[in-house]
Amino acid sequence: MKIVILNGGPRKGKNTDQMIDSLVEGIKSVSPDAEIQHIRLYDYLFTGCKSCFACQLTAKRNYPVCQIKDSVSGLINDTLNADGIVFASPVYYMNVTAQLRAFTERLMYPGARPSPIPTAVIYTMNATEEQEEQFMSPMLQAFEMYLEGCFGVKTLVVQSCNTFQYNDKPVYNEGFRSSVEAKKGTQRGTVPDRPAKCL
Repeated sequence: MKIVILNGGPRKGKNTDQMIDSLVEGIKSVSPDAEIQHIRLYDYLFTGCKSCFACQLTAKRNYPVCQIKDSVSGLINDTLNADGIVFASPVYYMNVTAQLRAFTERLMYPGARPSPIPTAVIYTMNATEEQEEQFMSPMLQAFEMYLEGCFGVKTLVVQSCNTFQYNDKPVYNEGFRSSVEAKKGTQRGTVPDRPAKCL
């Protein structure tokens, strides 16, 4: 069994990484021989879809895949040949990071349809349960529906709220520091059945 984890988080060792570490530990506890490929997207230089339509050429339709040649070309093939895919990201401006979104465009726009692939999403966010439900849930649900339409399986969602991690140093703006002080270091999470709830 091969699992590909697409990590859209920029901060090594922080919330998204910690959630991924827990996931990997859980996978290994039930399937010690599982092959896990952890792809940290911020380590690569690439763009999203360029709308060149090269993937849609008739000659390519037997196995349509993105034709842009760059640092993630091989990773796209790895992902499409996995037995399971995990999309992990902090939530910035009510959505997944630009890196994860760009890779997702490249992965799915060509319309490659292997057999259904189970998918999961990990979100970390500095938001309360109420804020997630009111503001972020519609955007995140759209991302999940996109995955479900492309991979043919309902997406499992795991999320953690109030996850702001901050090194309290005087070099940061004082107003910024005070606004997050009460939330610093608290983490909460659940495996929700949409609509998502942060517990």
